[in-house]
Amino acid sequence: MPKETTEVTLTLEGMHCASCVARVERALSGVPGVEQALVNLATRQAKVRYDAQQTAVENLQAVVHDAGYEVTGWALEAPPPVSPEIEAQNLKRRFLLALILSLPVFLGAMVPPLPGWLGLKPEPLAYLLLIFTTPVLFYSGAPFFRGALSAARHAAANMDTLVALGTSAAYFYSAWVTFWPQSVVAPGKSPDLYFDTTAMIITFILLGRWLEARTRGRASQAIRRLFALAPPNARIRREGLELEVPLEQVLVGDLMTVRPGEKIPVDGVVVEGASSVDESMLTGESVPVAKEPGAEVWGATLNQRGFLVFKATRVGRDMVLSQIIRLVEEAQTSKAPIERLVDRVAGIFVPVVMGLAGLTFLGWLVWGPAPALTPALVSMVAVLIIACPCAMGLATPTAVMVGSGRGAEMGILLRGGEPLERAYRLTAVVFDKTGTLTQGRPQVTDILAWEGWPEDQVLAWAAAVEEKSEHPLAEAVTHAAAHRQLPLPLVAEFQAIPGLGVKARIEGQEVLLGNLTFLNRENILVQALTPHQERLAQEGKTTIFLVAGGKPVGLLAAADTLKPGAKAAVAAIQAMNLKVVLLSGDNRLAVEAAARTVGISEVLAEVLPGDKARKVAELQAAGETVAMVGDGINDAPALAQADVGIALGTGADVAAEAADLTLIRDDLTLIPQAIHLSRKMMRIIRQNLFWAFCYNVVAIPAASLGLLNPAIAAAAMAMSSVSVVTNSLRLRRFRG
Repeated sequence: MPKETTEVTLTLEGMHCASCVARVERALSGVPGVEQALVNLATRQAKVRYDAQQTAVENLQAVVHDAGYEVTGWALEAPPPVSPEIEAQNLKRRFLLALILSLPVFLGAMVPPLPGWLGLKPEPLAYLLLIFTTPVLFYSGAPFFRGALSAARHAAANMDTLVALGTSAAYFYSAWVTFWPQSVVAPGKSPDLYFDTTAMIITFILLGRWLEARTRGRASQAIRRLFALAPPNARIRREGLELEVPLEQVLVGDLMTVRPGEKIPVDGVVVEGASSVDESMLTGESVPVAKEPGAEVWGATLNQRGFLVFKATRVGRDMVLSQIIRLVEEAQTSKAPIERLVDRVAGIFVPVVMGLAGLTFLGWLVWGPAPALTPALVSMVAVLIIACPCAMGLATPTAVMVGSGRGAEMGILLRGGEPLERAYRLTAVVFDKTGTLTQGRPQVTDILAWEGWPEDQVLAWAAAVEEKSEHPLAEAVTHAAAHRQLPLPLVAEFQAIPGLGVKARIEGQEVLLGNLTFLNRENILVQALTPHQERLAQEGKTTIFLVAGGKPVGLLAAADTLKPGAKAAVAAIQAMNLKVVLLSGDNRLAVEAAARTVGISEVLAEVLPGDKARKVAELQAAGETVAMVGDGINDAPALAQADVGIALGTGADVAAEAADLTLIRDDLTLIPQAIHLSRKMMRIIRQNLFWAFCYNVVAIPAASLGLLNPAIAAAAMAMSSVSVVTNSLRLRRFRG
């Protein structure tokens, strides 16, 4: 039987660090039939691809539970990211209680004169600190103990394990010496208490988690805004009635009505009315687009002035908006190679830290100054607390989440973390010419007239003849005449000569329209016109001559003109020290002319469509990391071969499967912006990882040597996670 591959997105609860991510991924990947499992700490989601004949969602939920975590929801269509607001509110309550109770504990332990001023003796003070600290540990710190116990039941350890061990060690030691002080100090002396360590560690870590949840909420705003774009209801015409139905009930072929100021619910084609539509929420283009019968409209765009009736052509998951959301979700749940390395490191990090904490305790106990138990305990707790790998787990996914969301807002869709790393290493950008760098259709560029004929008359007579012609340039000539609103003369005795031109009669005169070979065959003297034709040919333009009454009266040149912004885009890419190559199947003269116009020096011309991928492979073999820019359909093999395939998307072409990076609108200036965005994202990721690893490399030895107070260690650990997420949020301000 054929394999039934299914993708499901699981919403997870209980993950706090990179080691959690590694454990859940290992558990899911071990299920028979699972082909790929990607877990994202920033979104708290797992994307799993599996064979539905071998396993089911219930099996996936069971293994996640067995690993010590919970699946709170799942969807075959990627659900909107869970807002961290509920989690943030819960953390806020626990933090505020911890803060209120921790302040007197801190003041009582760290400000020596204060208990005396209040008339408190050491022994009653110890009991008072115990009373204040107990709810901080067992209520505010309850999530840490639940996570640690869940991990312990599965013979594993995570960040919660480190926090629970560190805080409970300080608490239970202090409680012991509160009741039995003579067991550690001589009679009449006061033992050292570490209630403040327990209380402040939990307070600082809860503060860090609360701030992290709030900043994660800001990080996922872009994708949540995309989900919120589509209106919930739509008005449709069925059996002569106009009904308002939920968006999910709209069918392909339904006639729909949209009034001024309303959002267009699904993709379709206008059949009645005229209006202008604001498409900026999808394309980033601020100028409204005119719509009339025959024009396409996209779901979630805003109808501005007129009343429109359109036929639904794509609904649900087939809509352009849904495709964009799917691509952004794919980018946010995929992993860059650098993140997989981090996950592997984090998977062994916690057990190693626990071992280091044990060695620290034994080292101080054996070689530390008397009484050795106190510095041994303090140093062990500091090692356990300082080493939590939260920042490592958040370093990459938060940057990818914020960056891909910002890219989507600009009209740049990035297909995941792996293309992101490859885009960062690009050395060459290859452009297809026709339809990518150029408009993809010829336009009249030059009109020359002789024998006293005005340009408009040359164009009008040529267009009158071309109206009846199937010549490739016919549409360009007739379009140019229509643009100038020229009246066309009547044509009689029309005759097409294949490969050469046409004959006709206008106002009693015999008219010829064709190439140089045609005129030579008809014995028309054109020597004086040849230099003009040669000059235009050198510019990559196709020329046709107009002859009336046996004399050449005009020459028209047409070419596939460059898109607006082509020259600026190429210049911006070259300014990034990237090589730019023009690749085309057109004749060399036309390709070289286009290359000269935009400033490209390296040209690969007359390349068959099937050979484009081979040309890209040759550049790669020469050591280049190549981006291929194409239209996403004809250039699919070359896009797939390139290290980064960039598709210029328009409408339904927005999710070109062969491309790693898709531009929603046909705007070449988005290409250097996309490369710049990928570079910015990788810089942010590297900064995050540098901070996370350096922090641990410096902090763990310092804690082992007794140079860090556990409460200060907790504050530093909490702030490391917040700093990583805050650094990633800088991508929200990216402008290109």
